[in-house]
Parts: sequence; C-alpha cells; structure tokens
Amino acid sequence: MLQVIENTAPNLSTFDFFGEPVQLLLGESSKVKNLKVGFAFEPNSLSYAITKLPSIVPHLEILTVSSTCERVNTPLVADKFLHVKHLNIYLFDDDDGAVTPAYDYLSLASFLDACAVLECFILSVNQDDMQHDSVFGDASSHLRQITVHKHDSIKKVQINGFCSAKSIVELTCHILENATSLESLTLDCIFGAEAIGDSVRCSAQRSGKCKPKSRRMVLEAHKALSTIKSYILGRVPSAVKLNVGEPCSRCHAVDVKLP
Repeated sequence: MLQVIENTAPNLSTFDFFGEPVQLLLGESSKVKNLKVGFAFEPNSLSYAITKLPSIVPHLEILTVSSTCERVNTPLVADKFLHVKHLNIYLFDDDDGAVTPAYDYLSLASFLDACAVLECFILSVNQDDMQHDSVFGDASSHLRQITVHKHDSIKKVQINGFCSAKSIVELTCHILENATSLESLTLDCIFGAEAIGDSVRCSAQRSGKCKPKSRRMVLEAHKALSTIKSYILGRVPSAVKLNVGEPCSRCHAVDVKLP
C-alpha cells in the first residue's frame, strides 16, 4: 500500500528502489548522486526515468534503471541530466521470455541526448528469446538514422546481450557515428557470460564450463556475432577499440547454418 517515499535526510547520496511504483520526494536540493530504480510489474520504467528524474534528482551522477516491460519507446525530453556521467540500463525479459518486441532500442538515443556529460553507457539485455525484427530479415535493407546532438563526452559503451535485432544494430551504429570521443565499444553476444577474453570463455570458471544457456539464446548469440561482422566492424573508427564477447567455442557450439 506504499504510495510515497519522502526524504528529509539532507546528506543522502545513494538511493536504491525496486518495487511497486511510488512517488519519490527526495527534496528540491537533493544531494543524491547514485540512484538505482526499477518498478516491478509496471511497464515503462525508462519513460518514467527520463521524464521525471531530472527534476527529482538534479545532482545525479550515476543512474541505473531496470525494466521488465517497455510498451512505449523512450521519448525525447527537454529536461536534462546535467551531471550524469554513468548510465546503466537493464532490460529483462517478460513472462514470454523476450523483451517487449514493440520496443525500439534506437529510442535509447534519447537517454544519451538527455545526459549532457555522459561518459559511460552500459546496456544489458537479458532475454531467453529475441523476438524483435532481425537485421537479417526483410527490414535489413535500410538502417534508420536519427537527428540528435552529438554525444561529445561518451568514452565507453558496453552492450551485454547484444543480438541481431535491427533496432539494437541501429543504436550501435548511431553511437559509432555520433559519440565523437568514444574510446571503447564492447559487444558481448551472451548476457551474463564470463569475462571477455579468449574464445574459450569457460576457462575463467572453476568448473571449466560456462553457465548453462538455452539453445535459443546460444543460436541468437551466433547470429549476433554474424551481425557484428556484417554491420558493425566496417563502421568502427580506427581510434575506437572494439571488444567482442563471442559465444564459447566449446559450450556454445552450434551445428546449424547461420547468416
């Protein structure tokens, strides 16, 4: 039955909230610099974050938003996060095992535009089954471009659970074209895999094996690798270091022909 959380602690700097949607009153002069937020069983946490949080936490420097259901695309907004340097977005699958297919990953560029001094952007997509339009499908003939401000401060971008979804490829290309200070881009084809290193990724585990993944996720990881080779490699500027987390050559092997 909780409806409002009001803060009267003047020096509160870190605040985490995960649960049913509530109204957050953190004070006009809030000193919260590190915020993690996610609303359970409620769609559109990203839209809430980009439209409401700039005024609620004006001095924010680190923002983490988790969402299990985005039914509308992330909107462009006039208000800005003036101090956010680190942005973490986690998209988890819904009960059907997939991030809402209607959600357009390219709309996340609105967040990059809203964070005026952003330096590090990490997007994690954890889903068992990718149901978005694939870049290898009929829609692959044209990659969309959007007009926004240049992202002059971004130095590091990491996408965990990178897949063959056309809109996530478009987001990646958008970053490569508009993040003028980008130093490194990391694309990990399997969410929650071991640290990126050699192709035998399971060597980092004591058990000598990777964590179990569904066959659908493994197949999509191999499609993601093909996507990187076909659509990303040729767009990476020479000054940007590209790190690719490939499927494990032993635990994630497949025996089917992929694009």
